[in-house]
Amino acid sequence: MTRNPLLPHTWRDFVAKIILAAGFITLAAVSALAGSLDLGSPTSHTPYDQYLGPMWEVLHRLGGANPDMNAVDHLVAEGRAFRYSFNKEQPYCPQTPEVTESTKSGDCKAKALWLAAKLDTRNVRFVIGKASAERTMNHAWLIWEGPQGWLILDATMYSRPLQPERLLPTDYVATYSYSPTGRYAHAVVTSAGSKYGDHL
Repeated sequence: MTRNPLLPHTWRDFVAKIILAAGFITLAAVSALAGSLDLGSPTSHTPYDQYLGPMWEVLHRLGGANPDMNAVDHLVAEGRAFRYSFNKEQPYCPQTPEVTESTKSGDCKAKALWLAAKLDTRNVRFVIGKASAERTMNHAWLIWEGPQGWLILDATMYSRPLQPERLLPTDYVATYSYSPTGRYAHAVVTSAGSKYGDHL
């Protein structure tokens, strides 16, 4: 009896081919979703509102600057070079940009807020979420709408802006974001046991 070359040689080969096919389907689905930046839906309040006084002070005084990519690249790299420093006395409240500037140090909240102040544009949002979906601790970063569309600015972990279309959907999962004119709730809900602001 001649074996049909299109049929699996053994049951193990058959299972392996099914798993391989499923992997390709999953990869295709992930690739199709990559690049879609969740901008959230307007909301009247978030669980972090009581801690975000310094953030609102910065966002409300942002001007009408239109920084170019060279300026943004430079600022993200400058913030990335600041020493990481987490203040246990103020674990939830962002450090002011003035303190971050003078000490050249801060945590993810502080670096994001410093960067927002330096950009001085209203086309920016302060974001709370997770740098990747599997992490248990929250992180803070900015999203900025520039000439090339929305970019992720994370001066804590990267020296350059990130293009959403080059990331997986499980990267930079926003929970809440804040613009000079409002608050936004995003599709993913932060787990109840996570802590705000510490990316480690």
